[in-house]
Amino acid sequence: MHLPQTLEQVQEATERFLSHDNAERPNQARSCGNQPPQVAYPTLPPFPAVPQTIDPDRWLERVNGQAFVRKVQADASLTINHERYDMPRDLAGHQVTCFINAPEKQFEIWQAGSRVKSVPIKGLSGRNMPFEEYVELMKQEARSEYRRYLQTHPTLSQGRLWA
Repeated sequence: MHLPQTLEQVQEATERFLSHDNAERPNQARSCGNQPPQVAYPTLPPFPAVPQTIDPDRWLERVNGQAFVRKVQADASLTINHERYDMPRDLAGHQVTCFINAPEKQFEIWQAGSRVKSVPIKGLSGRNMPFEEYVELMKQEARSEYRRYLQTHPTLSQGRLWA
């Protein structure tokens, strides 16, 4: 087995593999019929263009009206997606139901069949942004999630991918 020593050698080996994998090696996927992908599908539709701007809060539309339960902590707070929300003191220790109100960009907090309060959803962008800026935001969030993951799995921190 040849181990590439330079970036150019890695790129060359990768190109050879991709060429073989796509044009020569039979693919067992039902859609390819045991033919190489480039034989089974010599022309594919082009990918759509990358949008100029992104609405990073658009995901809310898909989850509008969904509900989930949280327990109000002893300090009268609850956590949703790593964000802290303050609740009335008398709810400490009780479960509440959080409904997503996408048009208002709020959580509607209910307990025992009564609406307790509405709180603005934290962590939203509140604006459209250029695609490149959105990609950078996603990279930052991924790194943050990875750091949180390492905090809960300290034995994995020795082999971390990035900090």
